[in-house]
Amino acid sequence: MRIFPQKFINKFIVNEDKLRSAQWLEINGCPKCVDASYNGYTGVKMYKFPTSPAHRRIAYPDVSNNFEAFKMDIIGEVKAKSRERFGGLKVLKLFLDNFSTAAKWDTKFKIDLPGRDKYGRVQFASYNSKIVTGNYLSNNIYGFLCAFIHIPESVSKFIARVYSKGFLEPLISGKLPDKNVLKFSDPISDQEAISAGYKDYKKWIENQHS
Repeated sequence: MRIFPQKFINKFIVNEDKLRSAQWLEINGCPKCVDASYNGYTGVKMYKFPTSPAHRRIAYPDVSNNFEAFKMDIIGEVKAKSRERFGGLKVLKLFLDNFSTAAKWDTKFKIDLPGRDKYGRVQFASYNSKIVTGNYLSNNIYGFLCAFIHIPESVSKFIARVYSKGFLEPLISGKLPDKNVLKFSDPISDQEAISAGYKDYKKWIENQHS
């Protein structure tokens, strides 16, 4: 059910990046509207990502370079937005728009990073010599970018929990959260991946100054 006037939705909710994300979902036969509780297909991949963590390490595509390049692209985007008038507020809006499920910065829906296959099975990849899931990468990059804009780790984790419950859906999609997402809770593993993102950011900063 829509809760905002259509004119407001078009101005605040809909943008070019969201339209591209909607097209990706449509092309890949995914549901038009997805939220934090979604555990289905995330689209075609350019690599064959295993759906089990029990294979030999060589079986897992190494996405380290792709993932790091994606981080740097986002940092460039955030820096550019921060230089605009009311840049701080615009950056927060950027995060709200692009870190939601299936949005521009959700790594699970990127063609070169793991997500879920057509049967909803979790896909695995190698990142910095560690076997990880798409969920790990999406939460890791969220933590990294939150650290980059100086959001305290405790706050970013709280926001993730609020989002996972669907409480931000009115601002993201213009709809009230459904019962499935209201029952959903952010897994401990996702919160740990956010912490890992903060640690990765600290290492990145140290390397920048070494």
